[in-house]
Amino acid sequence: MHIQAVKFRLIFAAKAQKQLDSLSPKDRKQYDKAFECFANNGATYPSLRTHRYRCKDGELWSSSASMAKRFYWRYMEDMTIIITHLDSH
Repeated sequence: MHIQAVKFRLIFAAKAQKQLDSLSPKDRKQYDKAFECFANNGATYPSLRTHRYRCKDGELWSSSASMAKRFYWRYMEDMTIIITHLDSH
């Protein structure tokens, strides 16, 4: 059986990009690693443990609350995901 790798194109909303730009290099590196895993595997990545929230303008997804580097996104067309904002704790 041949398993094809799934690749997503990540786009960062202005709010997410501003948040990323303000991070320390160490935190930015951790987010970059998470985004790389996310782009290569999508929401099926085992440690991501996604959650879906219904909003007035559609669905908003997030990485697990147990992750130190949490982020939120929306699915777009053509294997594209927009990262809307970050939330670290």
